[in-house]
Amino acid sequence: MTQRLDRIEAILERTAQSAEANSTAIEANAAAIDGNRVAIEANRVAFAQLRSTVNSLVQVVEIHHLNHEATQRNFEGIVTELREIRSEIRGLRTKSQRILEHLFGRQENGES
Repeated sequence: MTQRLDRIEAILERTAQSAEANSTAIEANAAAIDGNRVAIEANRVAFAQLRSTVNSLVQVVEIHHLNHEATQRNFEGIVTELREIRSEIRGLRTKSQRILEHLFGRQENGES
C-alpha cells in the first residue's frame, strides 16, 4: 500500500508541476494574446485607412475619366470646326482667285 501511495504522490507531484508549468505558459500566452490584440487593432485601423484612401483614389480616377471624356468630346468638336473653317477658307480662296482672274483678265483685255 505504501508503494501505491508513493505512486499516487508522485503522480500528484507531476500533476502539480504540470499545472504550475501550464499556469506559467498561460500567463505568457496571455501577454502574447494581448500583444496580438493590439496588433490586430492597429491592422484594423490601417486597413480602414487604406480602404478610405483607395476609395478616394477611385473617385479621383472617375473624375479624371469624366474630364478626359469631356476633353475628348471638346477636341473632336474643335477638329470638326477646324475642318469646316478650312473648307470655308478653300472656298474663299477659290472665289478670290476667280475675282483676281476676272479683274486681271479685264485689265489685260482692256490693255490689248
